[in-house]
Amino acid sequence: MSNTVKTEQILISEEQIDTHRRAIDYDTRAYPIELIVLHFLEKDEEGCSKIYVPEYHQEMNWDVRRQSQFIESILLGLPVPSILVAEIENTERLEIVDGVERVRTLAAFMTNQLRLENLTVLDSLNNFYFKDLAPSRQRKFTNTSILTTVLSEKGDEKVRKEIYNRINKPGVLID
Repeated sequence: MSNTVKTEQILISEEQIDTHRRAIDYDTRAYPIELIVLHFLEKDEEGCSKIYVPEYHQEMNWDVRRQSQFIESILLGLPVPSILVAEIENTERLEIVDGVERVRTLAAFMTNQLRLENLTVLDSLNNFYFKDLAPSRQRKFTNTSILTTVLSEKGDEKVRKEIYNRINKPGVLID
């Protein structure tokens, strides 16, 4: 391949990238678990929560063991994956693009619907609910921050679905 052909291919590829690259604004924030769960569970007078699961998400697919391991990771102070949400124009609401299982697990644990099981490192917490933790440990847990990437309102539904599919179903895109 000659340098001229290579240079032309590079120019074409750069043009293609610029054409298809989406202008998406986002920032990263650290939200305490307590706030994430509150905004997920609390409903306004119209029955809507500030943080919500969109229709294109599947149902919860984490079993109790995986949920327990996620909670154990937080209690151990390990880094956990961030949550990706999108601001929805004119609603003041945040749609969860990635992290539904993590948010649902946090809510289930804090509302005593999740009993920890099959923990290997913190095995003394097996069969514990959130309410069984020492009050100081409950406060430490709820004050723990989770990194959250917030897409601006510029990311329309098509962009959000594409991001979701790229993260969760590699190679499958929604038109």
